[in-house]
Amino acid sequence: MSNLSRREFSYLLTIKRYNDGGEGAKINRIAKDLKIAPSSVFEEVSHLEEKGLVEKKEDGVWITNNGTRSINYLIKAHRVIEILLVNIGIDKQTACEYSKQFDYLVPGEIIDKLYNYLGRPSYCPHGLEIPL
Repeated sequence: MSNLSRREFSYLLTIKRYNDGGEGAKINRIAKDLKIAPSSVFEEVSHLEEKGLVEKKEDGVWITNNGTRSINYLIKAHRVIEILLVNIGIDKQTACEYSKQFDYLVPGEIIDKLYNYLGRPSYCPHGLEIPL
């Protein structure tokens, strides 16, 4: 479903944190949070806007519905892979680290099949909800 890079995902999560607090994300705040130059953040936000994942408004940057779907897909992929790794005997912290290495590369069809195979779990090994 999603073709986000790990970098794009990091930006979207940072922007989402501000949006969840009821405010648009400012370029300077995103830059500070990600420890990246504001000019680089501006460029990446423009890229995300071209992809339809964010929208720049007067009061800051906002995640679009497509952006939210992409975030939720990658969160689901990460947590499903984490469960699979824990089920085969890897401790949950190591499973989380391994999952970060390739969760964004696994096609949606495989994530959906794993999700069903694992019994459609609601929570990951850390107790965090798996988005649908």
